Amino acid sequence: AVDGTYQMIFQLAHWHMHGHSASTYESANTSAFKHGRTETIRSCTIQAKAMCKTFADKSSSLAQRDKAFRTAVATHSSLAKHALLGQGFDRHMFALKVEAQLLGLPQPPIFETKAYQLLSEIILSTSTLKTPALEAGGFGPVGPKCYGIAYGSLTKSSGEEFFGATISSYNRDSSGFLDCMHRAVHEVREVLEASPQA
Repeated sequence: AVDGTYQMIFQLAHWHMHGHSASTYESANTSAFKHGRTETIRSCTIQAKAMCKTFADKSSSLAQRDKAFRTAVATHSSLAKHALLGQGFDRHMFALKVEAQLLGLPQPPIFETKAYQLLSEIILSTSTLKTPALEAGGFGPVGPKCYGIAYGSLTKSSGEEFFGATISSYNRDSSGFLDCMHRAVHEVREVLEASPQA
């Protein structure tokens, strides 16, 4: 699950930089459906948060980190599968909100909850959009507190594959976030290299 690995690196990088989890958007292509566009994969899960806490705990073993990492990636893979099949919840919620507006109905109370407000403020906006015009794709921040992360697997002229990402933001420390990503990559690599499942 390469994409799940990337997403957990982003979660871990944010944790290292800010000490907490953050609402995350990852686009899922639903163009297999008539009029399909995208659904949201929510990478910031309970399992991702548990993984970040495990990695941040200096007393945790490589085996504990491996288990937490693999659990978080498995959860992400399941969510991604559901989103690609049109079984996510973000577009459903959006449709409910718009339908209420079109019918002149009051906004459903769920849209006023603190949980929904937190979920709606995207802090990590991620996508694997690729184009030959941009080396690592292009995807930008969607708000003042947001990091835009365009990422993917790239191939050097030698044929060697590597992970590439571009980080952008509006007046946030994108370079610092990139440093935290480097740290997270090394930590995950250490865990995977030590794992008997590697």
